[in-house]
Amino acid sequence: MTGTGMIPGFLIVLLAVPVGGVHAASFDCAGGIVSVGDARTDLLMKCGEPDRKESHNEEIVDRPDQGVKRKRYITVEEWTYNFGPRQFMRIVTLKNGAITDIRTGNYGYTRQAEPDRPECGGRIISIGDVMSEVLAKCGDPAWKDSHQEELQERREGGQEHRIFVTVEEWTYDFGPNRFVRIVTFRNGTVSDIRTGGYGYELKQEEKKK
Repeated sequence: MTGTGMIPGFLIVLLAVPVGGVHAASFDCAGGIVSVGDARTDLLMKCGEPDRKESHNEEIVDRPDQGVKRKRYITVEEWTYNFGPRQFMRIVTLKNGAITDIRTGNYGYTRQAEPDRPECGGRIISIGDVMSEVLAKCGDPAWKDSHQEELQERREGGQEHRIFVTVEEWTYDFGPNRFVRIVTFRNGTVSDIRTGGYGYELKQEEKKK
C-alpha cells in the first residue's frame, strides 16, 4: 500500500537547486587551500582522508576520424569532508586522480553524536543530498537494497559516454502509525524520495537502541 500522508519531522524538499549545493573553485583545509585541478595526493596532504568515499566508472568513446573509435575509461570519485556542525560539508569530485569539482553541502555533524530518532529529528532531507548528509540527519536505515545501471549518452562531436551507476534504496521505518520513506541514491546522491506503506511495530530490543 502506498500512503500520501506526511511524517512530522521527516521533511522533504524538492527544489530546483544545483545538485549537491553550491560549486566552488577551492576551499581551505587545515593543511592549505585545495583547488580544482589539484591531484589526489595534494588533497590528502592538505585535508587528510575524507569521512566518506563513493566511486563509479565511466567509459567515453571518441570518434576522432571516420572509421576510428577510441575508448577511455574514467574512475570518478566523490569524497565528502565533514568539518562539524558549525561548518558546511565539502564534496570533492575526482576524475582519474585529479579534482574536477568542489561543492558545498549542508552543515556537518558531530561524529560522536547519534542522530535524533525517530523521524530524523525534524531535519530536512532534500534531492541532491549526499549519503553522509542523510546519515547525519537520520542515521542508518532499516533496509538497504542496491543494483547497478548503465547509462549511455551521445554528446557533441559524436562522443559516446557510458556511465556505470550504483543505485541504492534506503528504507526508513518509523513504526505502525507512520508511513515508510524510501530514499534513492544514484552514485551516492539523493535522486528520489517517496512514501511507502505504514511501518511495522518495533521489537522491544530495537526500541532500546
